[in-house]
Amino acid sequence: MSVERHLILQELVLRPSGEWAPEGRSWTIARVAEGGGYWMQGGNARALNPGDGLVLAPWSKPNTLPMLAKQTCSTGLAINDGGQLRASQLGTLKLEWFTVQPQFLNGLLTVAEWHQLEMVRATPFFLHFTANEPTGQKFAHIANQTRSDGLTMRCALLQLWASAVSGLLAAPPADSAHINRLRERFRQVIGHMMEAKLATCERGELAGQLHCSERHFSRLFREEFGVPLRARQIELRLQRARQLLSDSDAKVIDVAYDSGYRHLGLFNAMFKKRFGVTPSAWRQQNARMPGKRLLSK
Repeated sequence: MSVERHLILQELVLRPSGEWAPEGRSWTIARVAEGGGYWMQGGNARALNPGDGLVLAPWSKPNTLPMLAKQTCSTGLAINDGGQLRASQLGTLKLEWFTVQPQFLNGLLTVAEWHQLEMVRATPFFLHFTANEPTGQKFAHIANQTRSDGLTMRCALLQLWASAVSGLLAAPPADSAHINRLRERFRQVIGHMMEAKLATCERGELAGQLHCSERHFSRLFREEFGVPLRARQIELRLQRARQLLSDSDAKVIDVAYDSGYRHLGLFNAMFKKRFGVTPSAWRQQNARMPGKRLLSK
């Protein structure tokens, strides 16, 4: 399994009538820099001129998508059924794009924000923007800067994505006019907690902050976020491990310790169960590839 390059601005050139489809495992933000084309999806085509672009959510295989695949929601977002970009027959199309993988942002996302993004992932969306809209103008400004994979560029790309999806991160509604005080307290304490902290907390410690039993806390967490606390903590630790394997030359045993595992054998087993390969094999299979490609019809 290859890994998309996270927060790295990339380019590709499509020849006339050439096509491109994003991998679909990550959020993809793409902008037409030169030329023109069409976003093809669900039997429809949306024209894209220079400066126009798309914000694409992760998407499932076509046979797993809901029957409402062609509808548009009230926010202006439409369900992404795995569409593709096609260059005009009249000339080449230059595309600038980058991906965002929220699983690598657990030091920035709160638990509630992670849950809201996961809900979008369950029924993926795309957002179209034009050159004159704020997202298009911000993207153009970033693209015109000196190309770099440095911190400043990564932060700019992250901010662009965050601004584009901010409408999806609305606060959850209250339960009723008679607010359940414990649940409201849960949302304030746990919902606003950074995921990196959640990964290291014991259930008893979290329950103690709410002055409730561990059993009651577990029930609240599952009801609010759809998964057990332990399952989410394991996922956060393994995603952190995958990021460390990608971004550093640290020994596997050190990655295990930094990810919250004290036994290398358990870490290897959990990583292989989640990603299908051992940590060492995953690192070998996912060397970074050059960002510029030429695709033909």
